[in-house]
Amino acid sequence: MSDFLHFCRGLGIRIDTVPPVGVWKRYPTDDKPRKLNGAVRYFGTYGFAQNHALMTEPAFWQDDKPSKPLSRAEIVKREQEAAERRKNELRARIEAVASCRRYFGKLPSLRGEHPYLDRKGLSMRGCEHLKRDGDLLVIPMFANGRLMSVQTISIEGEKKFRYRCPIKGASYELRRARGLMTCFCEGFATGLTLYQSIPTASVVVCFNSSNLVDVAKTRKTAGMAVICADNDHETTHNPGITKGKEAAEILKCGLAYPEGICGTDWDDARQEWGERAYTRIRAEVTRNLKMVT
Repeated sequence: MSDFLHFCRGLGIRIDTVPPVGVWKRYPTDDKPRKLNGAVRYFGTYGFAQNHALMTEPAFWQDDKPSKPLSRAEIVKREQEAAERRKNELRARIEAVASCRRYFGKLPSLRGEHPYLDRKGLSMRGCEHLKRDGDLLVIPMFANGRLMSVQTISIEGEKKFRYRCPIKGASYELRRARGLMTCFCEGFATGLTLYQSIPTASVVVCFNSSNLVDVAKTRKTAGMAVICADNDHETTHNPGITKGKEAAEILKCGLAYPEGICGTDWDDARQEWGERAYTRIRAEVTRNLKMVT
Protein backbone atom coordinates (compact mmCIF):
# COMPACT_ATOMS: atom_id res chain seq x y z
CA MET A 1 0.00 0.00 0.00
CA SER A 2 2.86 2.40 0.78
CA ASP A 3 4.01 2.02 -2.85
CA PHE A 4 0.64 3.26 -4.07
CA LEU A 5 0.71 6.22 -1.70
CA HIS A 6 4.21 7.05 -2.92
CA PHE A 7 2.97 6.80 -6.52
CA CYS A 8 0.13 9.24 -5.79
CA ARG A 9 2.42 11.68 -3.98
CA GLY A 10 4.72 11.62 -6.98
CA LEU A 11 1.82 13.06 -8.99
CA GLY A 12 1.44 15.87 -6.45
CA ILE A 13 -1.58 14.36 -4.69
CA ARG A 14 -1.66 14.95 -0.94
CA ILE A 15 -2.68 11.54 0.41
CA ASP A 16 -1.62 10.12 3.79
CA THR A 17 -4.02 7.25 4.52
CA VAL A 18 -5.36 4.20 2.72
CA PRO A 19 -8.25 5.23 0.44
CA PRO A 20 -11.47 3.18 0.30
CA VAL A 21 -11.29 0.29 -2.14
CA GLY A 22 -12.97 0.56 -5.53
CA VAL A 23 -14.28 4.14 -5.40
CA TRP A 24 -12.90 7.47 -6.58
CA LYS A 25 -11.70 9.64 -3.70
CA ARG A 26 -10.70 13.32 -4.07
CA TYR A 27 -7.66 14.95 -2.40
CA PRO A 28 -5.82 18.30 -2.40
CA THR A 29 -2.73 18.63 -4.58
CA ASP A 30 0.61 20.34 -4.09
CA ASP A 31 -0.12 22.86 -6.85
CA LYS A 32 -3.71 23.61 -5.73
CA PRO A 33 -3.95 22.84 -1.99
CA ARG A 34 -7.26 24.69 -1.58
CA LYS A 35 -9.02 22.50 -4.14
CA LEU A 36 -9.64 18.77 -4.53
CA ASN A 37 -7.97 18.34 -7.91
CA GLY A 38 -6.45 14.96 -6.98
CA ALA A 39 -8.47 11.82 -7.72
CA VAL A 40 -7.53 8.31 -6.55
CA ARG A 41 -9.10 4.88 -7.07
CA TYR A 42 -7.46 1.93 -5.30
CA PHE A 43 -8.07 -1.79 -5.87
CA GLY A 44 -5.41 -3.38 -3.68
CA THR A 45 -3.01 -4.74 -6.29
CA TYR A 46 -3.58 -1.91 -8.77
CA GLY A 47 -5.04 1.57 -8.86
CA PHE A 48 -5.49 4.87 -10.68
CA ALA A 49 -4.54 8.44 -9.79
CA GLN A 50 -4.99 11.77 -11.54
CA ASN A 51 -4.10 15.39 -10.85
CA HIS A 52 -6.87 17.08 -12.83
CA ALA A 53 -5.00 20.39 -13.06
CA LEU A 54 -2.04 18.77 -14.83
CA MET A 55 -3.26 15.53 -16.42
CA THR A 56 -5.87 14.68 -19.05
CA GLU A 57 -6.31 11.04 -18.01
CA PRO A 58 -5.56 8.86 -14.96
CA ALA A 59 -2.16 7.27 -14.44
CA PHE A 60 -2.14 3.51 -13.81
CA TRP A 61 -0.31 1.82 -10.93
CA GLN A 62 0.19 -1.90 -10.38
CA ASP A 63 1.88 -3.78 -7.57
CA ASP A 64 4.00 -5.88 -9.88
CA LYS A 65 6.64 -7.04 -7.42
CA PRO A 66 6.94 -10.76 -8.12
CA SER A 67 7.09 -13.29 -5.32
CA LYS A 68 9.82 -15.09 -7.29
CA PRO A 69 12.18 -14.07 -10.11
CA LEU A 70 10.51 -13.73 -13.52
CA SER A 71 11.42 -16.18 -16.25
CA ARG A 72 12.86 -14.93 -19.53
CA ALA A 73 9.58 -15.82 -21.26
CA GLU A 74 7.59 -13.79 -18.71
CA ILE A 75 9.89 -10.78 -19.15
CA VAL A 76 9.46 -10.92 -22.94
CA LYS A 77 5.70 -11.24 -22.52
CA ARG A 78 5.53 -8.17 -20.28
CA GLU A 79 7.68 -6.15 -22.66
CA GLN A 80 5.38 -7.07 -25.53
CA GLU A 81 2.31 -6.14 -23.49
CA ALA A 82 3.88 -2.79 -22.60
CA ALA A 83 4.68 -2.11 -26.27
CA GLU A 84 1.10 -2.95 -27.23
CA ARG A 85 -0.24 -0.61 -24.54
CA ARG A 86 1.94 2.22 -25.82
CA LYS A 87 0.73 1.63 -29.38
CA ASN A 88 -2.90 1.63 -28.26
CA GLU A 89 -2.36 4.77 -26.19
CA LEU A 90 -0.83 6.56 -29.19
CA ARG A 91 -3.73 5.51 -31.41
CA ALA A 92 -6.25 6.67 -28.81
CA ARG A 93 -4.45 10.00 -28.46
CA ILE A 94 -4.45 10.60 -32.22
CA GLU A 95 -8.18 9.82 -32.34
CA ALA A 96 -8.82 12.11 -29.35
CA VAL A 97 -7.06 15.06 -31.02
CA ALA A 98 -9.01 14.52 -34.25
CA SER A 99 -12.26 14.38 -32.26
CA CYS A 100 -11.29 17.55 -30.38
CA ARG A 101 -10.70 19.43 -33.63
CA ARG A 102 -14.10 18.39 -34.97
CA TYR A 103 -15.72 19.39 -31.67
CA PHE A 104 -14.10 22.82 -31.55
CA GLY A 105 -14.83 23.49 -35.22
CA LYS A 106 -18.57 22.99 -34.71
CA LEU A 107 -18.89 25.23 -31.65
CA PRO A 108 -20.34 28.75 -31.89
CA SER A 109 -18.08 31.69 -31.15
CA LEU A 110 -18.41 33.34 -27.74
CA ARG A 111 -20.60 36.40 -28.11
CA GLY A 112 -21.84 38.86 -25.55
CA GLU A 113 -20.91 37.94 -21.99
CA HIS A 114 -20.09 34.82 -20.00
CA PRO A 115 -21.02 34.32 -16.31
CA TYR A 116 -17.53 33.10 -15.37
CA LEU A 117 -15.93 36.29 -16.69
CA ASP A 118 -18.70 38.41 -15.18
CA ARG A 119 -18.09 36.83 -11.77
CA LYS A 120 -14.39 37.56 -12.13
CA GLY A 121 -15.11 41.17 -13.08
CA LEU A 122 -13.35 40.81 -16.45
CA SER A 123 -14.51 42.29 -19.73
CA MET A 124 -14.74 40.48 -23.08
CA ARG A 125 -11.67 42.25 -24.44
CA GLY A 126 -9.32 39.51 -25.63
CA CYS A 127 -12.03 36.84 -25.95
CA GLU A 128 -12.63 37.17 -29.70
CA HIS A 129 -11.39 33.67 -30.56
CA LEU A 130 -13.03 31.73 -27.74
CA LYS A 131 -16.05 29.48 -28.18
CA ARG A 132 -18.98 28.33 -26.12
CA ASP A 133 -20.56 24.95 -25.43
CA GLY A 134 -23.75 25.71 -23.56
CA ASP A 135 -22.61 27.22 -20.26
CA LEU A 136 -18.99 26.17 -20.83
CA LEU A 137 -16.29 28.61 -21.89
CA VAL A 138 -14.04 26.78 -24.38
CA ILE A 139 -10.40 27.85 -24.81
CA PRO A 140 -8.29 26.34 -27.63
CA MET A 141 -4.79 25.01 -26.92
CA PHE A 142 -2.22 25.11 -29.72
CA ALA A 143 1.20 23.51 -30.18
CA ASN A 144 3.27 24.26 -33.28
CA GLY A 145 0.31 26.14 -34.71
CA ARG A 146 -2.07 23.17 -34.49
CA LEU A 147 -5.04 22.67 -32.18
CA MET A 148 -4.15 19.88 -29.75
CA SER A 149 -6.72 20.23 -26.97
CA VAL A 150 -9.15 22.60 -25.29
CA GLN A 151 -9.79 23.72 -21.75
CA THR A 152 -13.39 24.16 -20.67
CA ILE A 153 -14.38 26.40 -17.77
CA SER A 154 -17.80 26.16 -16.15
CA ILE A 155 -19.78 29.04 -14.69
CA GLU A 156 -18.49 28.01 -11.23
CA GLY A 157 -14.88 27.96 -12.47
CA GLU A 158 -14.37 24.19 -12.78
CA LYS A 159 -11.65 23.57 -15.36
CA LYS A 160 -11.17 20.47 -17.49
CA PHE A 161 -8.89 19.49 -20.34
CA ARG A 162 -10.15 17.39 -23.23
CA TYR A 163 -9.84 13.70 -22.34
CA ARG A 164 -6.72 12.01 -23.75
CA CYS A 165 -5.60 15.07 -25.70
CA PRO A 166 -1.96 16.11 -25.08
CA ILE A 167 -1.43 19.43 -23.33
CA LYS A 168 2.35 19.40 -22.87
CA GLY A 169 3.79 22.48 -24.56
CA ALA A 170 0.35 23.69 -25.71
CA SER A 171 -0.74 27.28 -25.08
CA TYR A 172 -3.23 29.96 -26.07
CA GLU A 173 -2.00 33.38 -27.13
CA LEU A 174 -3.82 36.66 -26.64
CA ARG A 175 -1.97 38.35 -29.47
CA ARG A 176 -1.59 42.01 -30.34
CA ALA A 177 -0.44 42.83 -33.87
CA ARG A 178 1.78 45.64 -32.59
CA GLY A 179 2.60 44.22 -29.19
CA LEU A 180 5.79 45.55 -27.62
CA MET A 181 6.19 42.80 -25.02
CA THR A 182 5.21 39.20 -24.28
CA CYS A 183 3.85 37.97 -20.95
CA PHE A 184 3.74 34.26 -20.07
CA CYS A 185 1.33 33.07 -17.37
CA GLU A 186 -0.55 30.04 -16.06
CA GLY A 187 -4.34 30.46 -16.06
CA PHE A 188 -6.70 32.03 -18.58
CA ALA A 189 -8.24 34.54 -16.15
CA THR A 190 -4.70 35.62 -15.22
CA GLY A 191 -3.86 36.02 -18.90
CA LEU A 192 -6.97 38.08 -19.53
CA THR A 193 -6.15 40.31 -16.55
CA LEU A 194 -2.65 40.93 -17.94
CA TYR A 195 -3.98 41.55 -21.45
CA GLN A 196 -6.54 44.06 -20.19
CA SER A 197 -4.04 45.75 -17.85
CA ILE A 198 -1.16 46.22 -20.32
CA PRO A 199 -2.31 47.63 -23.70
CA THR A 200 1.06 46.90 -25.36
CA ALA A 201 1.32 43.25 -24.30
CA SER A 202 0.66 39.95 -26.00
CA VAL A 203 -0.03 37.20 -23.48
CA VAL A 204 0.72 33.47 -23.70
CA VAL A 205 -1.53 31.36 -21.46
CA CYS A 206 0.17 28.08 -20.48
CA PHE A 207 -2.61 26.71 -18.20
CA ASN A 208 -0.44 25.41 -15.31
CA SER A 209 3.00 25.84 -13.78
CA SER A 210 4.54 22.67 -15.22
CA ASN A 211 3.35 23.52 -18.71
CA LEU A 212 4.78 27.02 -18.29
CA VAL A 213 8.20 25.35 -18.34
CA ASP A 214 7.25 23.09 -21.26
CA VAL A 215 6.13 26.09 -23.33
CA ALA A 216 9.34 27.94 -22.49
CA LYS A 217 11.37 24.98 -23.78
CA THR A 218 9.65 24.91 -27.16
CA ARG A 219 8.78 28.53 -27.91
CA LYS A 220 11.06 30.93 -29.76
CA THR A 221 10.79 34.36 -28.16
CA ALA A 222 12.50 37.65 -28.94
CA GLY A 223 12.02 41.18 -27.63
CA MET A 224 10.80 42.28 -24.22
CA ALA A 225 9.40 39.34 -22.24
CA VAL A 226 8.44 38.40 -18.69
CA ILE A 227 7.11 35.35 -16.86
CA CYS A 228 4.07 36.46 -14.84
CA ALA A 229 4.13 33.62 -12.33
CA ASP A 230 1.64 32.64 -9.66
CA ASN A 231 2.73 33.08 -6.06
CA ASP A 232 1.61 29.87 -4.32
CA HIS A 233 2.70 31.20 -0.94
CA GLU A 234 0.60 28.71 1.04
CA THR A 235 1.99 25.70 -0.83
CA THR A 236 5.19 23.84 0.07
CA HIS A 237 8.07 24.83 -2.23
CA ASN A 238 5.80 27.43 -3.91
CA PRO A 239 5.49 25.70 -7.32
CA GLY A 240 4.26 28.90 -8.99
CA ILE A 241 7.46 30.83 -8.30
CA THR A 242 9.70 27.75 -8.60
CA LYS A 243 8.42 26.88 -12.07
CA GLY A 244 8.26 30.56 -12.99
CA LYS A 245 11.97 30.96 -12.22
CA GLU A 246 12.76 27.84 -14.23
CA ALA A 247 10.81 29.13 -17.23
CA ALA A 248 12.44 32.57 -16.96
CA GLU A 249 15.90 30.98 -16.92
CA ILE A 250 15.08 28.97 -20.04
CA LEU A 251 13.81 32.01 -21.95
CA LYS A 252 16.35 34.36 -20.34
CA CYS A 253 13.53 36.80 -19.67
CA GLY A 254 12.21 38.65 -16.61
CA LEU A 255 10.10 37.28 -13.76
CA ALA A 256 7.21 38.98 -11.96
CA TYR A 257 4.78 37.65 -9.37
CA PRO A 258 2.22 39.33 -7.09
CA GLU A 259 3.20 39.87 -3.47
CA GLY A 260 1.25 40.74 -0.35
CA ILE A 261 -2.06 39.25 -1.49
CA CYS A 262 -4.33 36.57 -0.02
CA GLY A 263 -4.75 34.90 -3.41
CA THR A 264 -2.04 33.54 -5.67
CA ASP A 265 -2.17 35.05 -9.15
CA TRP A 266 -2.42 38.37 -10.99
CA ASP A 267 -6.18 38.04 -11.37
CA ASP A 268 -6.49 37.63 -7.60
CA ALA A 269 -4.29 40.72 -7.24
CA ARG A 270 -6.57 42.70 -9.55
CA GLN A 271 -9.59 41.81 -7.43
CA GLU A 272 -7.80 42.57 -4.15
CA TRP A 273 -6.03 45.79 -5.15
CA GLY A 274 -9.19 47.67 -6.04
CA GLU A 275 -9.59 50.83 -8.08
CA ARG A 276 -5.99 51.26 -9.24
CA ALA A 277 -5.34 47.54 -9.74
CA TYR A 278 -4.81 47.71 -13.50
CA THR A 279 -2.29 50.53 -13.16
CA ARG A 280 -0.45 48.71 -10.38
CA ILE A 281 -0.32 45.44 -12.32
CA ARG A 282 1.03 47.25 -15.38
CA ALA A 283 3.73 48.92 -13.29
CA GLU A 284 4.75 45.72 -11.46
CA VAL A 285 4.97 43.63 -14.62
CA THR A 286 6.72 46.13 -16.88
CA ARG A 287 9.26 46.85 -14.13
CA ASN A 288 10.46 43.25 -14.45
CA LEU A 289 10.69 43.07 -18.23
CA LYS A 290 13.91 41.83 -19.80
CA MET A 291 15.09 41.92 -23.40
CA VAL A 292 15.37 38.49 -25.04
CA THR A 293 17.66 38.27 -28.07
